[in-house]
Parts: sequence; structure tokens; C-alpha cells
Amino acid sequence: PEAYGLSREDLSVEVRQVRNVVRAVEEVVRSRHPLARRGFTHVYITPKYRHGVHTTPVDTDLMALWFGPFGDPYRRDRRKPWVGEGYVDINPEDAKALGIEDGDYVWIDGDPEDRPYRGWRAGTEAYKLSRCLLRARYYYGIPPRIARSWFHMYMATYGSVEGHEKNPDHLARNPRTGYQAMFRYGGHQSATRAWLRPTLMTDSLVRKDVFGQTIGKGFAPDIHCTVGAPKESFVRITKAEDGGPEKERLWRPARLGLRPTYESEAMRRFLKGEFVRKR
Repeated sequence: PEAYGLSREDLSVEVRQVRNVVRAVEEVVRSRHPLARRGFTHVYITPKYRHGVHTTPVDTDLMALWFGPFGDPYRRDRRKPWVGEGYVDINPEDAKALGIEDGDYVWIDGDPEDRPYRGWRAGTEAYKLSRCLLRARYYYGIPPRIARSWFHMYMATYGSVEGHEKNPDHLARNPRTGYQAMFRYGGHQSATRAWLRPTLMTDSLVRKDVFGQTIGKGFAPDIHCTVGAPKESFVRITKAEDGGPEKERLWRPARLGLRPTYESEAMRRFLKGEFVRKR
């Protein structure tokens, strides 16, 4: 970095996109993320779900209902933005360490330098709209220190927030356009941003064609264009609200003993295959 007049200690997002700091593996393992001292603990990934790419899970209420464990066609909990809603998968042990129960609503905050947007100020309407609020799902398929949200659910807008707060049924639906959000506030991209690498935009870059497996050089769309892509983010996850509505602290499936770490005796028997016996 110094050869280009850049400091390796400069943690600004723009500088980190162009500089290149090389460290030995041993040094990286011993290091600590600079945001860790501010309560940031998890790498937040927002991948595509192959059979739900882009808007598929929210184009119809039936798809939204089945996408994840929080579907309810009756919306008994009026906090729900729709019949289904966005959520984050988190390792149960991580969640417990953070004081988060299965089904709780949580805040996800990305790098405060420019997320949820550059120049944000707490207490403003723009910040309320943009800060990510979603359900936490206990999921043992996620490694510790990793959190995941699928990337293709409609995010909050000024209109959907207005609907969520003013509609008699509290649907996060724009009262004028009908736009339906699956988040009460913010969304999965509140914590992500495009990450440009100018070194990957040169005509000498060896790359595959946009379609197929042909290896070549030179300009190619989506490779040389500065479109960027949401990158993994390092985030802080904090509890916002109990998962259960009103006086019910726990989300109902957890309360019934149907969820990881909350298993009832019947659920433990089921998991052991004891509901069926061979005579």
C-alpha cells in the first residue's frame, strides 16, 4: 500500500478496496478484527438460494409462507410484515451467548462507516427505514461466528414502513402502490455493499466467458464492468424484541419444544426414531 501512498492502517472502506496487504497465515490467525471491540462478532453472508433466485419467494404469498419457519397465513403476531418474513440463520450456541432466543427479532448492523448508508444518523426516518430488523432462526447447519440471510426478499421502503406502522393490520405494504416487504425495517442488504476491485478490471485479466467454460482475456460484461457485488460483512447482532407476541416471551414453536435446544421429551424421542418400533 505504501508504494501508492496508502496506509495499511487506514480502515476506510474505499481505501480497503484498492490496497493489498499480504500477511502470513499465522499472523492472520492471531489477529483480531478491528470492529470486534465494538461488539461485532459475525461474518454475515447473503447468498442466493438456487431455486429461489431474485424475487421468487415473495412473488406469491404461498411461496413466502413456506420460505422459512416463520410463515403464518393468519398473521397471529401482528408484528409480522407479511405471511412470511426475513430471518437470519445463526448457530444456537452463538445466539445463546448473545442473549438471543430462537425466533427473537434482532438488529443486524454492518460497518458503521457507510452502513446502512453513508452519513447515517440515529433517530432519523431514513435510519429507521434502513436498519435491518429480522427474526433469528436457530440453525445447527451454520458454523459458529457465521450468520446467513437469503438475499432475495423484498426489503423495506418508506411506503412499506408507513404501511407497517399505520395499516390497521400492520402489513408492511405500501398503501398506495401495494409494494409488499418481507422486512419490517431494513433488509439483508442493510449490512452489505458493492466491493470493487480495480485490479480485476484490466485487459490482462485471465477469465472465463460470461457463459460457459471458455478461458480468455479481454473485456467481458460482469467481469470488467464496475458492477460490484454484495460482499460478506462483519456485523453486530443484538436482540430487539422477544420472539413471542405480547406477554409470551418465546416464539411458539420453541415454547412447544419443537426447535433446536428446546426439544421436548416427545421431540427427543422422535429424533431418535422411537416413534416407530419393529415388532
